[in-house]
Amino acid sequence: MAASSSIEVEEPSRPSSPQKAAEIDSLTGLRGFAALVVVAVHASGRTDFPEFGIHGYGPVSLFVLSGFLLYRPWSRWALGGATSPDVRTFGRRRLLRIFPAYLLVMLAFAVMYPASQPNGWDGWLRAFTLTGTLAGDGLRPGLEQTWSLGTELTWYVALPVLGLFAGLVARRLEGRRAFWTVVALLSLSLPVTIGWRLWVAANADTLSQKFTWNFWLPGFLICFAAGAAVAHFLEGERSGLVDLSRIRGWFGRTWLAVLLMVFAAAIGTSPLGGPVEYVPASFRERSIRFACATALAILLLLACALSRSDTLLVRFMSTRFMVATGRWSYGIYLWHLPVIVLIEDEFVHRTGVGGFFLWMATIFAATIPLGAATYAWVEKPAIAWSKRPRRGQRRATPEPASS
Repeated sequence: MAASSSIEVEEPSRPSSPQKAAEIDSLTGLRGFAALVVVAVHASGRTDFPEFGIHGYGPVSLFVLSGFLLYRPWSRWALGGATSPDVRTFGRRRLLRIFPAYLLVMLAFAVMYPASQPNGWDGWLRAFTLTGTLAGDGLRPGLEQTWSLGTELTWYVALPVLGLFAGLVARRLEGRRAFWTVVALLSLSLPVTIGWRLWVAANADTLSQKFTWNFWLPGFLICFAAGAAVAHFLEGERSGLVDLSRIRGWFGRTWLAVLLMVFAAAIGTSPLGGPVEYVPASFRERSIRFACATALAILLLLACALSRSDTLLVRFMSTRFMVATGRWSYGIYLWHLPVIVLIEDEFVHRTGVGGFFLWMATIFAATIPLGAATYAWVEKPAIAWSKRPRRGQRRATPEPASS
């Protein structure tokens, strides 16, 4: 997560208790799946099989999931089903969720691998504030994945503004007009993202600018908004404003959902989506890969949120391993590149099929326990601290779908 995968799924949304439990588990497992895909892509890139994994999917999936989970309270308020979210509580929880584990990994890795240390006081400032993409040297070796944390952080800043604006507009209307007005406002993210990416392609003079400017929030706003739109439709169904039974029926057919997902993944990882090695791609190739990754992320989210608990995909995402991996996903995401960088020079047997499997097994075997330990000793206490009542407040305002 994401991308940061720092979003916790706490409270479900719909029908019976078993179905609610299945939705929570499958969404948690989906977060773990996205983190594992990121590890697989980055680890395989150091082998003879760099095409392994679903390139571009991991960060996009975590952005879509973040939009889904964090926008839901705002949608509920916009439709008159709840009071407006407490922005101070939201900000406190988000900061305590994302920074403690990140700072631990960043500082520990800076000691173990001096080449990862930022340049100068301004570099350290950008590292501490997750604004590394504002400068070309901001993404240090072994910590390049933290670009997505900066994108996620700007989403945390933008969300209350966007949610408040959409809610104030919707609450002046009634029923379906309010519902579809919010949908229309969310859809404006598509031209924003397209326009931003076209502007970067036309105005970025250096490879560093092309590399970093595309990581800013406008370039991924459609991902967050797509997740928010799914949440909004579920809240609309809950309020009786929209009927999703037909869509639920589609995703009840596992073969159809899987076919669509395989098609999106195949196009995105084909030559149409650009090279899998870490070399520049054309604007057309980047656009195809981004579109396919976004489509795949949305399809998987819909499958987990709308399918019955007995469908194959929901059952897979709800397995004990996937749910546990989802809980540990933020630590896994943070640690995997430092682990790769620290051991790759010493790990000389990465060629051939045997070397590939040995290398991949080693990376996962080191990264998953580190993620679990970080969750238990850093993230979990920080989550608990973030939920403590503020002074003068009896108890913190709950966030329905996230921690």
